[in-house]
Amino acid sequence: MKSPSKLLFVFLLISSTYLVASSSNWLTTWMGLEINMLGYIPLIFMKENTSESEAAVKYLIPQSLGSTIFISSAIISMYFNNMQILMVIAMCLKLGVAPFHFWFPPVMLSLQLMPAFILLTWQKIAPVLAISSFSLLLVKMIMPIAMISALWGGIGGINQTDIRSLLTYSSIGHTGWMLASIYSNYTILITYLLTYILINISIYSFLLKEDSKSSKQLFSSKESMMIFMLSISILSLGGLPPLVGFVMKLLVLMLTKAKMVIIFGLVIGALMSLFYYLSLTFSVLLSFTKMHFTKSQMISKQLTLFFSAQILPLTLILFFF
Repeated sequence: MKSPSKLLFVFLLISSTYLVASSSNWLTTWMGLEINMLGYIPLIFMKENTSESEAAVKYLIPQSLGSTIFISSAIISMYFNNMQILMVIAMCLKLGVAPFHFWFPPVMLSLQLMPAFILLTWQKIAPVLAISSFSLLLVKMIMPIAMISALWGGIGGINQTDIRSLLTYSSIGHTGWMLASIYSNYTILITYLLTYILINISIYSFLLKEDSKSSKQLFSSKESMMIFMLSISILSLGGLPPLVGFVMKLLVLMLTKAKMVIIFGLVIGALMSLFYYLSLTFSVLLSFTKMHFTKSQMISKQLTLFFSAQILPLTLILFFF
């Protein structure tokens, strides 16, 4: 696919998300979600092989189903108000949260790194913003789904060897936390989304450079600073205190209006996610004292990106609170 075509589809991806964010009715929201889906599918084809075609079909079917359920329930809810619950199910299907995550891990395994990164980060923004515009009663109904998603994200990541599988199940868990943040404060939701995206950028910048797939290959780089930054970013994604990922989860727990059972499920899911990330980085952190950092490593672009991912969300929190 030629570069001008890519730029066109990237523009569709960005503009459709802004359309969903600024929409005032369900029809405009549905149009934005459809344009978002159609803008992303051509970006899947990086090498144009069979696995990418399979991933495109696996992505298209549940997304189309979710869009159909959404617009149908929006029309029916004009006459039967109880049917709005189907809109919640449609958005959860598009997000890939548990128990509607059946399409998400197979698609992630078939994608190249850049489309996988877009699916993990940018493609979550439009459905999450659509859910945040629901009524308070509907958002309250999503809380059990948020708990199930956080728990399944922790359970599914255990014993995974592929780094993209780990990031996929971590994404399912983090999406549960995003849904819980909707029931707290809009500022917390936006800051949590930004934190999650920035941490993933710092991880994927390393993956794109090293082209690592398994967890054993992940820390085989000879650059000590890169390994150190990757370890801290992974632990921040897992929510290890006092890193920024932990601060964001703590803010969600402090400000959410969810019941104690939901909060307990979110915490258990986060602890399980932290367990497999700690087991992944444990040997690296033990050998930290043996690492040698050169001057060129200390001023690299990756280090600047890493510190931006860890510090910028904390600056936003201080600004808003």
